[in-house]
Amino acid sequence: MHSGKKLNIAFMGARNSACTGILSLLAQGHNITAAVSYDSELTGLIEKFNIRVFSTVKDKKFIEYLKISDLLLSIHGREVVDENILNIPRLGAVNLHPFLYKYKGKEPVRRALEEENYKASVGAHVMTKDLDCGQVLVEEFKDVSGAKSVEEVYNRLYPLYSLVTLKAIEALTGKVSL
Repeated sequence: MHSGKKLNIAFMGARNSACTGILSLLAQGHNITAAVSYDSELTGLIEKFNIRVFSTVKDKKFIEYLKISDLLLSIHGREVVDENILNIPRLGAVNLHPFLYKYKGKEPVRRALEEENYKASVGAHVMTKDLDCGQVLVEEFKDVSGAKSVEEVYNRLYPLYSLVTLKAIEALTGKVSL
């Protein structure tokens, strides 16, 4: 999987899924201009690559990095991003979300388990002012039957985070002239 032109990507995220996503981007040769990290594990990883780390997308210095970025990518971001910030990068902003097809908003994996819904997914959608409602670029599914905890579901979904990250970049770059 190769998306052609390398993008300048501003990143925001948390958890192991964000680590998976950022490593996938770097492996494909994309440039991470700056990152917002919401946990120490991700911060440690990002700093190993000499990427500037911020604690909020609202930081004025992070916004300056958005101005030189093609895309803002969120994987387990912890902030609702203002519409004016979403529109700064040339290609806008994309969010990865588990169980996107059914559980918008917070704690989708927990809600799916409560309903015994084992049709798991990771989807990528364009971020808009309406939370988790933008155009879906790609969604990959995996049966997680037998999973007993949120952690177990995420452990099974981590490979999809990598795949969906790269497919979302392909979907975006295939629609625009670079």
